[in-house]
Order: sequence, then C-alpha cells, then structure tokens
Amino acid sequence: MSRRLGSGVLGALVLGAALVAAAQEEPPPASPPPPAQAPAPAQLRPAIPAAVSAESEAKLRAAFDHVYNLEFAPARELFEQVAHAEPSSATVRAFWASALLYEILAYQGSLQTQLFVTSNEFLKHQRLPPDPHLDQRFHAVVREGLELARRRLKADPQDVDGLFAAGLLNGALANYAAGVKAKYLEGLRLGERSYNYHKRLRALHPELHDTGVVLGVHDYILGSLPRVHRVFLFFAGVRGSRPRGLGYFEETAEKGEFLATYARILLAVASIREGQLDRAQGVVETLRVRYPRNPIYALELAKLYRQQQNFSEAARVGRELLADLIAHPHNPRIVGPEDALLELGLIEDAEGQPERALETLAQVEKVPEVNKRIWARAVLERGKIFDHLGQRDLALAEYQKVIELAAYPEVTRLAQAFRKKPYQSSPAAN
Repeated sequence: MSRRLGSGVLGALVLGAALVAAAQEEPPPASPPPPAQAPAPAQLRPAIPAAVSAESEAKLRAAFDHVYNLEFAPARELFEQVAHAEPSSATVRAFWASALLYEILAYQGSLQTQLFVTSNEFLKHQRLPPDPHLDQRFHAVVREGLELARRRLKADPQDVDGLFAAGLLNGALANYAAGVKAKYLEGLRLGERSYNYHKRLRALHPELHDTGVVLGVHDYILGSLPRVHRVFLFFAGVRGSRPRGLGYFEETAEKGEFLATYARILLAVASIREGQLDRAQGVVETLRVRYPRNPIYALELAKLYRQQQNFSEAARVGRELLADLIAHPHNPRIVGPEDALLELGLIEDAEGQPERALETLAQVEKVPEVNKRIWARAVLERGKIFDHLGQRDLALAEYQKVIELAAYPEVTRLAQAFRKKPYQSSPAAN
C-alpha cells in the first residue's frame, strides 16, 4: 500500500486504496433481520458494527477465511447465503463487496506483489479488464448495500450498521476506482467520503476498533504526501498523520472485531514503506501461518528475507513455495511456480550467484501455462544479469525477447531503455 500524488505520494494513497477493500477479512456484522427471521436476542451481538445471528456470523468468518486463502468460489456461496438470511444488513453487503473486489484485484494480478511494493510500480501496473460477471456482481452488491445504508441513516443518522457499511462501501468504490480503473483522483474523493462516515461512527462509538482501518488509511496516506500537498490540504481542512495512521492499524490489528487481518496487511505494507522490515516480516509470517493456502504470503516473506540479505532463509522459503506450488497447483492460479522461480533467481543473483540465477530464471519459460508477465520479467532480469557480467550481446538478445513478448508495458519500457544503455548505468534501473 503506497504511492504518490506528485512525488511518490499518490502511491501511498493508491496502495491504501487498493488495500481498503483488498483484504476485508473477518466476519462482518449486520443489522437485525425482519422480525419473522430474527433470532433470539441472546444470539445477537449488539456491541459490534452490525448484529447478525450466530449462524450467519459463523458463515461470514468461514467466508473470509476462504477469501484470505484465495478460495473464492466457496466464499461467494457463503456470502450469498448470509445476505439471504440477513436482508436488512448493509454491513453484510459491504463485506461481500469487499471480498468481490479482492477477487477482482487477485485476477488482475494486483495482489501478487503489488500490495507490498514501495515504489511507484503499482501506478504503472497495467490493469487487465475485470471479469464482466464479477464486475457486475460487485457493483450490484455495492448498490444494494448503499441503498440499505441510506435507508437506515435516514431513519436514524446515528445508526451503527448504516455508518459502518457506508464507510466500507465507499472505501470499496475508492479501491475500485484506483486499483482497478487507475482513476486516482476519483479514488481520493471516495476515500474522503469513506473516512467521514467512519469518523462520525468513531465519535459515537470509540469502542468499535474496526473503524481504525479506514481512519488509518486516510491518516497514513495524507501524512505521506509531499509537504506542498499537505500544506494545501491543511488549509482545505484535510489533515493526516503517518504516526497516527500506524497507530490505528496497530489498534485494529490487536483489538479489531472483524478487520484485524486487514489491519495486519496494512501494517505490514506501511512497515515496509517505513523501512521497518523486521516488523513487516513478523506480520507477514503471522499471516502465512494463519492462511497457509495463500501462496502470496510465502512469496512476500521470501522477498522480505532477500531485502534483509538473509539469503539462506529467503531461499528456503522460496524453495518450499516452489515445491508446494508444483505439488498443489493453486486454483485459481493467482501465484504459480513461475513466481517462485523468479524470486529464487533474484535471491541467487543478490547473494552473488549470477550463473545459477541465470539457470533458475531460464526455467520460468518452461512452466506449463506460464504467466507471460512473469516470463517477461524473468527474461528482463536475465538481461540485467548479462549486462552486469559485461556480456552485452547476450543482454541485448534478452531485452529483444522481452520486447517481442509484449506482455507488460512497463517491463517492455525497461527492456527498451536497457537496449539503449546497459542496465548498470541506466537511470531507469529499478
């Protein structure tokens, strides 16, 4: 989560956006169903953003467990069941919409490493068109949830379910605008609306720690903007604070009722941006244990070890991930063996084994049904290694292959740049 608005800030904002719905984890609350369906009072939990029956709550927790393990089909089925059982809950729809957006981002490739980068790569990331069915379903659920929230707030402006759901749903739309459509200004506008709803709710119910996600994203992103933008926003009455944003993430990660996992993801991303790799590593390790069927966390853990130059641990995690992906292919294929091979090649190159890295990266092309984007990235890395070794002819051949693959505009742009200037002396080197 990160990026920049002029000097690297919209990145922070966009990443925050891409996260605001990307990882809605835990079970959502909901407003009580109609009297005919209402469970006994003892089954309701009024001290949370929305109260649902014990059966619905269990299904919601199971649904989010599937979402965080990238098991979308069973998650969708459970959300459908809960929405049917809780017809008056706007918050149930808000969590459902967040899960659908998470799935859209996953299929676009925006979750795979994009949530954890600290450069502006996410802003350059080419968006694939979202699946039409998923896209339509997401917007339909958002519309239904917003209408329920509107009705509830019209009847009672302090309605917890209405305020909580309106905040999350506008956050989901902000994430969709920035993360799916690359409409960053629209994402900012919707994000501010999301923040205002949860700011109101926080003032009424400070014990609802789940509001810390939206409040934290708002504060951290605005606090990360360049000074010139912060001064302008200050006079416009909009303020942010990176330390306060981090505090909100920590609070929700520890005390959140439903969004603790989402807060942990945000905390990991923010920690990486702050250069606090040890803390980020601890958070990602916890996520990996909690959601063992999600290969993204193992991939990110290997990267964190590499960034800390702990190459033995990085290689160990990378090899374990590769073996697991070969033995148990992930369906849907959000992460494949090619991702693990690319990371292993980067690890080997970083620890001073360029020849071994070249061999590992060459294996990417041989993966059945290889992701062409990962393939192009592996070829680009081979070209960079050849440049570093002074083997310019071989490097040029690799860069030409990247250009011919035409799999990813930003990788193609880098290959074109490195053809003009060798990688190690190019200002475009990343």
